[in-house]
Amino acid sequence: MFSRVQFGLMAGVLALSLGAGLAFAAMSADEAIVARKACMKLGHGGVFGVAVPIFKGDKPFDDDALKAAFANEDKVCADWSKWWGPETKQGSAEQTHALPAIWEDPKGFDAAANAWYAADQALRKATDLASFKAAFPADGAGCKGCHEKFRAPLQ
Repeated sequence: MFSRVQFGLMAGVLALSLGAGLAFAAMSADEAIVARKACMKLGHGGVFGVAVPIFKGDKPFDDDALKAAFANEDKVCADWSKWWGPETKQGSAEQTHALPAIWEDPKGFDAAANAWYAADQALRKATDLASFKAAFPADGAGCKGCHEKFRAPLQ
């Protein structure tokens, strides 16, 4: 049979496992919407806040600032895949700009997100102003690819 210590350890592991599973399953639609908004504003918006002035020529190419913005984007948007389940369509307190097309056309949404991701990865490889300016328009087009079909206009 099991000793008290072994039984206690097994019970503890089981409780932690169940608790972690319930915590993951317990993400509300409002929490997912808040996380999506933070990713868009702080993550993607943070990259554009650094990138647009460089692209326009208002600021010099700054590899360190871009890397910091990309690192923040990675951090803020790390749980992206957890925020789009069908239960996250509408919050009770949080307004979402996500359109039903996300859930009606998940393959199209994934394709648009993957196109943006590929453009974003290419932009991250820029090492100077010329390579940055060559890659940046595709990143913006990737954003547009999702926002035109899958996001309601902001008001």
